[in-house]
Amino acid sequence: MLPQINTKAIFVRLFFTWRLLGITGWPFNRYLRIVYDLWVNLVVTFGFTGHVILGFFLSTNKDEFFNSLVISVACINSVMKHYILRYFKQEIWDLNEIISQLDDRVRIKEDYDYYKRYIERPCKFMMRFFFSSYSAVSLTALMNGLATGDLLYPGYLPLPWRTSGSAYAACVIYQFYGVSMEIVKNLGNDLYGPLIYCLLSGHVHLLANRVSRVAHNNPENVENNYRELCECIEDHKMLMNIKTKVERINSGVCMVQFFGVGVSLCIGLIYLLFFADNLFAYIYYSVHSMAIMTELFPCCYFGNMLECEYYDLSYAIFRSNWTTQPRAFRRNVVNFTELTLKEVNMYAGGMFRINLDTFFATCKMGYSFFTVVQSMK
Repeated sequence: MLPQINTKAIFVRLFFTWRLLGITGWPFNRYLRIVYDLWVNLVVTFGFTGHVILGFFLSTNKDEFFNSLVISVACINSVMKHYILRYFKQEIWDLNEIISQLDDRVRIKEDYDYYKRYIERPCKFMMRFFFSSYSAVSLTALMNGLATGDLLYPGYLPLPWRTSGSAYAACVIYQFYGVSMEIVKNLGNDLYGPLIYCLLSGHVHLLANRVSRVAHNNPENVENNYRELCECIEDHKMLMNIKTKVERINSGVCMVQFFGVGVSLCIGLIYLLFFADNLFAYIYYSVHSMAIMTELFPCCYFGNMLECEYYDLSYAIFRSNWTTQPRAFRRNVVNFTELTLKEVNMYAGGMFRINLDTFFATCKMGYSFFTVVQSMK
């Protein structure tokens, strides 16, 4: 007997980051949860973001200006994505309950192996990879600050950190705490899209597998074959409903992500070209550029996979043993095929398709701007 799959377990680590951010509560006193939520919002979400934005306006040279601009753009994007997901919190819980209804459909070893290899494993890999990439940004910023005797990021802090060792240590600790929480926030913001798209595309593939097997094992059992076909049609309706909800939840996040990555990539490349003057700065901005591209690629990749899986669904219906079935069965097959012929795309803000074409267009935008600035140099 196959073990029961649990798609909700994929999101356990993601929801833990949301708990650290105060989006969801800890299992203790309600008032302490409110205090913790206020602490995170005031000290990190607004405090850390505000102090780097003030540092941007108070910058005294071009080096500080671009350093502040990079981190300010990243923090503003992070705050916007954070509150978009916070707004849809209840819908995300409801969506997880809907998706879990598809768990019982995995009944044979072939589907179970596909789930473990192409859904669960990539999701776990993305969590580890995102954490490693974002942590590398924090560590390189810390090494750069300690090596130069400067702050991790230019920002306004009302302490004499240039003349006092204890004040400098306090400022570095605050900034390291702030950027570490920003990493947690970005994990919570940026992981949901790739995870849900990977999960959804995997379930569409599993539906295609089930449809292609209909009426092959026992063609004479007309009643059972018709029931299996009806289950597949209901599953398709459920997946289309999930797709609509996912697009509504993640549309704004992806819109912010596209613009944020494009702008951050341009600024990072300009800094590397004109203003980087030490090894740690080169390392940090190289890692930073890779990290901001990392946050966009998985979402676009699995958005592209989702389009392809929906496109292949009509061919899976054709592979079922529909020719040996009665007229009512064949009529439903035709209607089901007509439903699946409609092109299914995911959009960000109702304008940009979430696929690899948009990812490469975003990267091309950053590179094109970089070549223009390079020619001016």
